[in-house]
Amino acid sequence: MTKTETTSRLRQLVIDTGPLRTSPAFRRIFIARTISIFGLGMLAVAIPLQLYGLTGSTLQVGAAATVEGLCAFAGMLVGGDIADRMDRRKIILYSRIIGGTGFAILAVNAWLPEPSVAVVYAVGGLDGFFGALSVTALMAVTPTLVPRDKLAAAGALNMLTVRLGTMVSPALAGFVIAVAGVGWAYVGAAAATLLTVTLLTGLPPLKPDASAPPGHPLRAAVEGAVFVYRQPVIRGVVLLGTLETMASGIRVMLPALAAGPLGIGAQSTGLLYAAVPCGAVAATLLSGPLAGLRRPGRAMMLLSIGSFVSLGALGVASWTGGGLGSALIFLIIFGALGSMSGILQYALVQAHTPDRLLGRVNALWMAQEVGGDSAGALGLGGLGRAVPAAAAVTLFGAGAMVLGLAGLTGFGPLRRADRIVDSDQGEGVEQASRSTSEPSIEAKR
Repeated sequence: MTKTETTSRLRQLVIDTGPLRTSPAFRRIFIARTISIFGLGMLAVAIPLQLYGLTGSTLQVGAAATVEGLCAFAGMLVGGDIADRMDRRKIILYSRIIGGTGFAILAVNAWLPEPSVAVVYAVGGLDGFFGALSVTALMAVTPTLVPRDKLAAAGALNMLTVRLGTMVSPALAGFVIAVAGVGWAYVGAAAATLLTVTLLTGLPPLKPDASAPPGHPLRAAVEGAVFVYRQPVIRGVVLLGTLETMASGIRVMLPALAAGPLGIGAQSTGLLYAAVPCGAVAATLLSGPLAGLRRPGRAMMLLSIGSFVSLGALGVASWTGGGLGSALIFLIIFGALGSMSGILQYALVQAHTPDRLLGRVNALWMAQEVGGDSAGALGLGGLGRAVPAAAAVTLFGAGAMVLGLAGLTGFGPLRRADRIVDSDQGEGVEQASRSTSEPSIEAKR
């Protein structure tokens, strides 16, 4: 093999940066989103630390996170309809401006002689809602800025920024808070948001398809849900995606595994938490071949099943005395397989959704991720109270694997999808989207 051929194969293996090179608008959004994620990562550390310092209550910390999560869930559902009606550029800009203003308020509040807990709750909820509006609009914009054959690459690049941000920004926030105080962490989040808004002002107008504008908001939301239900590829992605996000609740079992069968201390427990994102980052960097898969739907299903198998193996290894090394290996595999599956899920959802429904469909897809993660954490936590931690992880992984295999058998259209998008599937999307607005269907509903 020549040096040129080796270089070419390596380029096919690593993450495809084509969307950054060919689309100035996507490049601008990518840079702005990366900066924003680092700012939000600092916020995610600052708020819990400040609340615990003010109240000394983990319940208060959990309640604030719940408020923010509920507001984000509401923002996704509302934002999907708004993103299909208004200029998505304006939604992104206005939402981030409101969020940045809230961060500045948190900084001022932190420097008061007696900071207000209510202000922290209120701004956290405000950011959850408007942050969800912004993310929903961003998700709806991406398929209009890059070619359809580059959607997997765009999804991988977006996932890479999120994974790196969640790995690096908490450490940065901890350093800033330790050296200068929590107020300056809020200043950092506000400054990152200001820079993000400055970058995004250079975007062109990003208006949705006006050929079929949404009707009444409630009817429009139902139309999006009906489309997801009727479009077989997206329906399969959402159902399996929900099962996969439920599996991400494994984090709630790591302390019990560490204290019980693994018998490790706090420092090694931190390695368990770092293993999943490390696997995800590694897989994302090597995600180049995903865009060329001829059966992306089947590959996504097999990757999901593989991630469930790795969870079951984690439980068995912990149960049988496998030790820290085995646990780290299975968690890294879980993160890697889940990351590759997530990239294909993103590409399939974007490619099989018409422009006029992108906001609502993306909102529903992201809402199921939020709900699935919470349900998985709750379910695993409950199972861990009934049986030993290692047994709970084993049972959960085995159950998810069985459901995944059932999906592989039952979701024929998703399994047979032979590329990210083709002419037949594209036509099916348009037919399905038209059918959701027929008067007869509305009457039946």
